[in-house]
Amino acid sequence: MGFNTQKLDELERFYVETVGLVVTDRGRVPRLNNTRIVFLSASKESHHQVVLIEGEVHGPSRIDQISFKVGSLAELRAVHDKLRAADAPVRPVSHGNAWSVYSKDPEGNGLEFYLDSPWQVAQPRGEPLDLSLSDDEIHRRTESALLKEPTMQPRETWAEAFARRLSE
Repeated sequence: MGFNTQKLDELERFYVETVGLVVTDRGRVPRLNNTRIVFLSASKESHHQVVLIEGEVHGPSRIDQISFKVGSLAELRAVHDKLRAADAPVRPVSHGNAWSVYSKDPEGNGLEFYLDSPWQVAQPRGEPLDLSLSDDEIHRRTESALLKEPTMQPRETWAEAFARRLSE
């Protein structure tokens, strides 16, 4: 889940010190006016389980988005097509460490449908994703773009190092 918060530092401390999550990444999101963002997880399988996004909270909900993991690029394409058929907004994105389709439900709640890639790279990061390409071409283009990133590593390498951090 992603949370909008005006108390990013306080929430980060709570989720780290009280809940036991570990910060996996932090940065600023250019498309959101360089808003601060923090990624947290307690699972070596997931780069992030909770995302904290600094910003004004509108209405009763602080939920920024609900994320759903899919099993393949074919499933991601199917979700994309269903959303488009329902006239829901769709925004396919490659984060390098995952391929995502962002949308909104009828009440405007943010949704993310995603599939982990074989790589890990520092976040936040996002580039347009062309789901009309073959799986092989999406893999090739993602890997090629990541080769320029100094934090790029195989997902397994990252997971092993993060598992050690979790046990500390």
